Amino acid sequence: MTSRPVRDLFATFGGEPGGPVPGTATLHDFGHDIAKGLPVNTYTGISDCYDLLMSSGYYDHDAMAHAAAAVIGERRQSVLELGVGTGMFVESLVKASPEFEITGVDFTPEMLDIAEKRIGDDAALIEADVTSMDLDRTFDAAISSGGVWVVIRDEGDVMLGTHMYDYDDELQGLQNVNRHLVPDGLLLLSIQDMHRDFSRELEDSIVYSQSVSRADDPVDEHFTIEKEYRFTRGEEVIAEQTLHLGFYRRGLMDEMLDLADFEQDGIDESGQFYVCRKAPVVESG
Repeated sequence: MTSRPVRDLFATFGGEPGGPVPGTATLHDFGHDIAKGLPVNTYTGISDCYDLLMSSGYYDHDAMAHAAAAVIGERRQSVLELGVGTGMFVESLVKASPEFEITGVDFTPEMLDIAEKRIGDDAALIEADVTSMDLDRTFDAAISSGGVWVVIRDEGDVMLGTHMYDYDDELQGLQNVNRHLVPDGLLLLSIQDMHRDFSRELEDSIVYSQSVSRADDPVDEHFTIEKEYRFTRGEEVIAEQTLHLGFYRRGLMDEMLDLADFEQDGIDESGQFYVCRKAPVVESG
């Protein structure tokens, strides 16, 4: 399978990989599921800013990669990253386990452009949506390090966090990931705390800030939040975006994983990943 063609994102925005973000403002940018009228999160127009944020240590990708490699183990070699973004996690996973054969999927072309510049031939990158992808192969393990699903710590328990919005889409996506795994294949979901208001200074006097508001009652089994990103330099707004993120408390999380034919191993020893396993096929008769 060949990776997607590369367009020169930085030529489009006038910047350089790893350098300061150019001073071009963009508006709030999120797509919609046309059939359902529901928000679908993309990072079109802010991908270079997003990459600057990820490069600043927003996540400890090296620690996550070592934890994932320990869970996957030596007997498993082929890995699918779901929502590869700009390739930060893949870059760390290649360093932690150079023997892995890695494929990354994402549905935002601008993210994949940056990822390809970062990781080169170290992974195959494919433009695809997890709900509809058909990669014509199976993998030993799939990882969502934050790009599609995460598991959120929730008052002594956990819940499923997602970039999608609709229960049926979630289930279809999980079932499709299951279809792309070998028997006993693993699904690793990174563990995070709940989103909160936050800011930090980046390179070139750029400040990243995020603010979170609840769109639904947070006691509901399925609720959403709005998360607003903003990148500024002084009074200048360089880029901003609003994301709609969904959350399923433990009961619905268990229901979806069961319907998608995943067994739950639980939190790994490092506390970095929630581990699920493709359930064995039950022979009828």
